[in-house]
Amino acid sequence: MENKYYLILDIGGTKTTGAVFTEEGSPVKDVFLTAPSVTYEGKDAVFRNTVEVGRRTLEQAGVDPAAIIGVGAAAPGPLDYRTGYIIDVPMMGWKDFPLGDLLQQEFGAPVRVDNDGNLGALAEQRVGVAKGENSVLYMTVSTGCGGGIVLGGRIYRGRSGGAGEFGHMSIDYNGIPCPCGSRGCLELYASGTAMNRRMRSDCEKKIPSSLFAGTGYDPDRINGALLGKAAKENDAYALEFFRQEGRYLGAGLANLFNLFDPDVIVLGGGVTKSAEFFKEEMLAEVNRRSCLPVARERIRFSELNDRVTLYGAYFLINDYLQEEGGAGRERKE
Repeated sequence: MENKYYLILDIGGTKTTGAVFTEEGSPVKDVFLTAPSVTYEGKDAVFRNTVEVGRRTLEQAGVDPAAIIGVGAAAPGPLDYRTGYIIDVPMMGWKDFPLGDLLQQEFGAPVRVDNDGNLGALAEQRVGVAKGENSVLYMTVSTGCGGGIVLGGRIYRGRSGGAGEFGHMSIDYNGIPCPCGSRGCLELYASGTAMNRRMRSDCEKKIPSSLFAGTGYDPDRINGALLGKAAKENDAYALEFFRQEGRYLGAGLANLFNLFDPDVIVLGGGVTKSAEFFKEEMLAEVNRRSCLPVARERIRFSELNDRVTLYGAYFLINDYLQEEGGAGRERKE
């Protein structure tokens, strides 16, 4: 019998990644093709870039596009997971974006799209550090702060599909205005974007730090990699900066434990690669703010890392086709 495959795409704020999975859930030839995203160039540019990544991924994996029986994609939300219609992404300026329909027209196969938070939660509960747990929350800390909820092995989306927007919990109701309409949202303080904004402001203020001195106090050269390097060199500013990051994340996680009392919360995303510098402060802040004690093993860090949403997107499209009983498996030519 001819082999069939899934094309899997992850459209992130800074990069877009493609992979091809077998029906059984293994990446083909371990090909994970990554290209820069064109996040702020408009919906048409984002779609063209995504298609290009998909085509190149198929080519490098040596898979005929005709063998693709489904496409699973991760994209920012809020979105309608049933149609892959992106409703509004304030941080990126996307609105009314029919991504799912466009991908189906392009690749001629059923498509399912969900946000990276939901897919991260699904992957971690199925094959990640929370494998087999009943109630799992996942929060990605990168360009923004996304979230996802899995209960009993299934994504919990809420009535309108908007559950899991952890980045838009307000941790300061008089705080920074957010494009979502609220103030003091967690992602305005704890995300990689927020961290870069604070660092550049501190650089302009000429705050003493090897982080800034190494760039000649040029705020345009500041980034997270340099912050991590300075922390490894025991720079006082960098270490305190990370401790503050831990307090921000701890405040948000305490809210989640108080609301859900989940078995496990898994953290992923680029910022968590520096967890060694903020983990202890984060755990302490969680227990300062939570109603009940939170054991440290209930907060885990993803080991799937940059691949977590790709695995989640595979489970999303595979579950859909399995539940359809094969009804969606015929390609639409």
